[in-house]
Amino acid sequence: MAKKYSRRDIIWIIPTAAAAGFFGWFGWRTARIQLLKHPAGKPKWWNGSRLEVADLSELSELWSYKYFVYPTQFGPLPSVLIRVPHTDPGGINRPDIHLIGLSRICTHMGCTVNYIDDPKLGSMAYKYNPGYPFLGCPCHFSAFNPQDAGDVVFGPADYPLPRIRLELDGAEVYATGHEVPLRPIQQ
Repeated sequence: MAKKYSRRDIIWIIPTAAAAGFFGWFGWRTARIQLLKHPAGKPKWWNGSRLEVADLSELSELWSYKYFVYPTQFGPLPSVLIRVPHTDPGGINRPDIHLIGLSRICTHMGCTVNYIDDPKLGSMAYKYNPGYPFLGCPCHFSAFNPQDAGDVVFGPADYPLPRIRLELDGAEVYATGHEVPLRPIQQ
């Protein structure tokens, strides 16, 4: 025999079920934003045109950077070149200098990320303070670590920023391709 619920039971059950659903969703969202990210792996490259990006004299200080636009088969790609203490595959690694090139298109929804040169100020908006500059998306506040191949460290983005392949010819830095897939354009 089926139990008959009173009006008092229903008034208690409906808000409890709604609250349980909300907290379940909130827990999943928190875990996804904080923990479930795809790390940058070994890059696979698309060979693109060779574009002169900078002279090494423009990047004389650690954490100096330069914005540039790299031409791709999908159109112009806003990018950034950053001098970092060390870099992963895809950058320039010499005993005296380490450079990495990254796409500035957020892998979450395609907004343009910015170089946050003041980590204390950036920590208020992005809830991330590594103690050094990082890249941040002003739309949904994803934060990306340029020192670890553009890995996403906070926010709704799941994937790292695609890397730009760099080459050094004398004192000139050239961009010669980009990582594939080029997220969020290529999924």
